[in-house]
Amino acid sequence: MNYRYALLASTLIASTAMAQRATYQPARVDFSPATAQTEKLPANRETADDERAGGDVVWYEDFANGMDGNNGVGPWTFGGPNGNIWKRTTTGPVGAYTAASARIGAPATFANGFMLFNGDSVNCSWSGNTPTALSSFTSYEGSIESPVLDLSATPFVEIQFYQRLRYCCDNPPHYLEVSTDGGTTWPTRILTSSGVAVNQLTATELRKFNLTAAIAADPTNVKIRFRHDADQGTSHYHWQIDDVKIVELYEYDLRMVSSAVTTWDINTAISYDSIRYSVYPYSQLRPIGLNTTILNNGSLDQSDVVVNFTVQRQGGDVVLDQDQNVGTVAAGSTQTVFVNPDFTPPAEAGTYNVTFDVSSGNEDNVPTDNGGTGSFGVSQFVYARDNGTIASFEDGNGDGGTLILGNTFYIANSVDLYSVAVALNTGSEVGAVIVGELRNPNEADFPVIATTPEIEITASMLGGTGSSNFTQLIFDSPVTLDANLDYMVTVQCYGNIRIGQNGTSEAQTSFIYYVSPTQGEDWFFTTTTPMVRMNFNPTVGIEAADRGNGAGLGQNVPNPANGTTMIPYELENASTVTLEVRDLSGKLVTVINEGTRGAGSYRITLPLDQLAEGMYTYTLRTERGSLTKRLSVVR
Repeated sequence: MNYRYALLASTLIASTAMAQRATYQPARVDFSPATAQTEKLPANRETADDERAGGDVVWYEDFANGMDGNNGVGPWTFGGPNGNIWKRTTTGPVGAYTAASARIGAPATFANGFMLFNGDSVNCSWSGNTPTALSSFTSYEGSIESPVLDLSATPFVEIQFYQRLRYCCDNPPHYLEVSTDGGTTWPTRILTSSGVAVNQLTATELRKFNLTAAIAADPTNVKIRFRHDADQGTSHYHWQIDDVKIVELYEYDLRMVSSAVTTWDINTAISYDSIRYSVYPYSQLRPIGLNTTILNNGSLDQSDVVVNFTVQRQGGDVVLDQDQNVGTVAAGSTQTVFVNPDFTPPAEAGTYNVTFDVSSGNEDNVPTDNGGTGSFGVSQFVYARDNGTIASFEDGNGDGGTLILGNTFYIANSVDLYSVAVALNTGSEVGAVIVGELRNPNEADFPVIATTPEIEITASMLGGTGSSNFTQLIFDSPVTLDANLDYMVTVQCYGNIRIGQNGTSEAQTSFIYYVSPTQGEDWFFTTTTPMVRMNFNPTVGIEAADRGNGAGLGQNVPNPANGTTMIPYELENASTVTLEVRDLSGKLVTVINEGTRGAGSYRITLPLDQLAEGMYTYTLRTERGSLTKRLSVVR
C-alpha cells in the first residue's frame, strides 16, 4: 500500500496556497462525561491481597460480553456524542478502505470478541454488503468507559492492552484517559498511537502505560476510557482494543520507553537537519542527537541510574562508549537522556550500530526492557534516507500520468551535487523517460533549481524486491549547494514508471506530485520513503569496467550532446593528462591538455560547437596508458 496525504501547514513550508492545506487545530475540549457509577466495587484480582506481588493482574477485561463487561466489577458505558460507534465484534473492521484481514490478531483473544471503533464503516454508504466511501468524511468522537475501580490496595500499577489501528490524515485520535473522581473529570490523557505514521496499518501491538501518577489523587475512584478524538479527517479507518489488564508494578523496574538516532519534531523544527538519515556522506557529517527516554516503572525510587550509549562500526571498532549519570529517578517518572557531549560519526564508510542501555544501583526485576537499538550509515559521497533495498514501489496511479517523487535533505556544509540516484522497480516501462531535479522545499510548489538531462529507461536499470540497483541522473554541471539550507531532490517520470521505496519518512519530509482520484493533481506528502538520493561523487558514471592503467574514464553527460558535454575522470596517482577527440575515421579533431593533475576526481567540459553531428571517440591519456569511450553529437 502506498500512503499519500495532503500537505499540512508546518514551520518548514511557506504559507502560500498548496494542496488541501490544513489549519492548526484549537486546543481540544473534553466532552461531557458519563454519569459516574455510584457504587464503588473493588477491582477483581487473580491473587489474594496477602499474596500481592509485582506482575500480578489486578483487573482484566477481554470484552467477551461486550459493554456488559467480563471483568468481575461492572459494565462499560459509552461516552461522547458518537460513543455507540464502538462495537463488540469478532470479525474485524469493514469499509471502503478496510479489509476484514485488518482484524486484531493473536495474542489478543479476538475469538471471544474485541471492541472496534469502525470509522470507515460509518463513513460509507452501503448497498447490501458493498461499501462506497462518502464524498466527504465526518470525524466522530466517542469513548468506552470502564466501571469505577478501587485500586487503593495497589496504587503502583500499569495498564496493558492490545490494539490495532489506522488513521488519516491529521493528528492521531487514539487516547487513553484516566479519571480519579469517578468520571467527572479526565485530567490524564495518553496518546496510545505514538510512533505510528499517518495512514499506516499497524500490526497487533501491546501497549503499556504507567498509571501510578495518574491515579495518585484518589486510587479508590478510578475510571479509564478509550477515547476516539474528533480531529478533522481522522475517522475513516479504525481502532481495535482487546485484553485490557491493570498490572501491579514490581519494586524495581527501569524501562526504556524509546530510543532514537534523531531528534525530529515537526512542531519545533526550523529545518530538515534532525530527520532520520540512513546514510550520511563525509561532507555532511555533524552531531547526531542520540537519545533515549527512560521510565521508572517500579513502585520505588531508583538511585544511581546510568544510561549508556554505544556506537560500533559493523565489523570494526567501538567509536562511542558513553555513560550518562542520571542520578535518582522517582517512581512513575520519565526522563529523556541525550548523548553529551555531542557525537559526530567518523569519516569512515560503513554501517554503525547503536545500542542503548539503562541500569541503576538496584537489581532490576524486569531486565528485558532495559535496552534499545538503532543504526545509520556513513558513505564518502551518498546522502540517503531510504533503507537501501526495494521493499515496495510508487507509480502514482499506474497510468503513465504525472508523477514526481522525492525527499528533502539538509545541507550542513557547502558541497557540489553531481547526480540524483533513483532505484527503479521491475515493471517500469522500458523506453520511458525520467529526469532528476533539484528543488527548493521552502517555497510554494517547490520550484525547480536545476535538472538533469532526460534518460531513457533500460532493462538493466530495473530491480525487483530486495534490489539495490540505483540509476544515476547526472547534472550537466555540478550544482553547488549552500551550507545551512534545505534542498529537495525529485525524479519526474514520463511514462509508466515504478520508483522503489523502503523506510518510513517523517510527515512533511518526503513528497509526491500526482493525480489524486479525489483531490486532483497537486503536491502531497508521503510517509513511505522514496529511494531517491543525493550523490556528491564527482566521478559518478565511472563504472568498474571504465577503470584501468591507474585511471578511470566516465561516460560523457549528456550523451547525445549539443553545445558542451562533461567528461568525468579520476587518477590513482599524479600524472600528466590529455584528452583527445577523434571522428570515426580516426582523424584528431580536438585536444585538451589538462597538464599535471594530482590523484583525485576531475571533470572536463568539452565544447562541441566546432564538431559536426555524428559519432566520435574520446581518449584519456595518462603516463600509464589510455582509456577510450564514445560520444554522440546532435544538432
